[in-house]
Amino acid sequence: MPRAHKSRLLDMTHGDPFRLVLQFSLPLFCSNLLQQVYNLTDTALAGHLLGAGALAEIGATAALYGLIMNFAFGMNNGLALTISRHFGAGDEHGMRRAVGWMVTLSVAVSLVLTFASLLGRNALLTALQVPAEVWDGASAYLTLILLGIPLTMLYNMEAALLRAVGNSVTPLLFLLFSSVLNIGLDVAFMGPLGMGVRGAAAATVLAQGISAVLGIVYLVRCYPELHFSAGQLKTATPHSVGNMLWAGLSMGLMSAIYNLGSVALQSSINALGSVYITAQTAARRMAELYFIPGGALGISVATFSSQNLGAGKRSRILQSVKAAFAIYLVWWLFAVVYTVFLGRTTICAITGSADEVIVSNAMLYLKISLPFIPPMGVLVILRNMLQGIQHTVEPLLASALELIGKVIFAVWLVPVYGYRAVCFCEPTTWVICFFFILIAVWHCRADLADRTAA
Repeated sequence: MPRAHKSRLLDMTHGDPFRLVLQFSLPLFCSNLLQQVYNLTDTALAGHLLGAGALAEIGATAALYGLIMNFAFGMNNGLALTISRHFGAGDEHGMRRAVGWMVTLSVAVSLVLTFASLLGRNALLTALQVPAEVWDGASAYLTLILLGIPLTMLYNMEAALLRAVGNSVTPLLFLLFSSVLNIGLDVAFMGPLGMGVRGAAAATVLAQGISAVLGIVYLVRCYPELHFSAGQLKTATPHSVGNMLWAGLSMGLMSAIYNLGSVALQSSINALGSVYITAQTAARRMAELYFIPGGALGISVATFSSQNLGAGKRSRILQSVKAAFAIYLVWWLFAVVYTVFLGRTTICAITGSADEVIVSNAMLYLKISLPFIPPMGVLVILRNMLQGIQHTVEPLLASALELIGKVIFAVWLVPVYGYRAVCFCEPTTWVICFFFILIAVWHCRADLADRTAA
């Protein structure tokens, strides 16, 4: 293949693990940071252009939208791990076959998910305890978002394909284009065109759709080794397809189970009233900026682990994990300093409001969550590492523990202790799952050593 094309690939089976993890995760970090900055901008635009009421309409379904996005992101990354293993092993035929089945499975799941969620959208809003005063706006916003699920899946599938072969830069460029386009459409749809919260949803779906189409063109023109034919699909065994589907569903469910807990928690927040919905929406948008290295480093470690597993270089995997821990620690220290000095100012900017009840509750969430980000970072990185070495059950169990913890808080503690219980919910589940995942890694430590010849 041409030299220029090779420069877009990153073989992580050779070289210094710290440098490789940093090199691969930096564009991912920038992508996630850009996504969160966009989310902040989108929220601020809604607050400034449409008022706090519209912000509550969008925020009432924010956890459900996060569930969809994270499932799409997780599932496609899980499907792509098979491609990473073939890439690490130098098996181009296996890569083409895996790409074909990744496309097939991703399309099938997206259609089922869209149909089922549209049929049940009113039940979803009821389960979320969306207040009557924001029901209509929340329903309109959610309907358009659900219609865009196939485009969301396609957009994430293309990015996952590129990351599987070590290219984390091009997905960043597509995301940059999508975010700028999205913000422009937000201003037009919510401003002069007067579409309200429908405009925010339409802008998101349209921007992702345009980026997805451009992504197809790019992959077809620049990555011939990722092209596949119908005949190559037939060479896969049912067992291999089943394993690939499970890997995708496992990572998708890992994210979805976590977000199901967030949906349950959002339901209890909605029951507290629109003031707390607004406070939580603003605080969560800001906190997600602090969480993004975990996602970037987690995917980096998963891809690193999968490539080195395919190459038979298992002993390199823990080196990548240590590198990821060190990088996240530096970011956490920055997050602490930023919150102390600029937290209140940022909350006011996001909400477009100086209401002390909103600002003080948002700051309470940040102050309680921040000290517990390090164990959360360890949890996310190790879960992804386990996925990369084909240990799919343990990460799911850790996510299930998070779900159980959030449901307990949502059903029993938040109604009694109010918003303070919301603030303590995630830190509590992070610590519990942190110890669980350490035990899981200890039990599979033999799979992190190179296999010696008999």
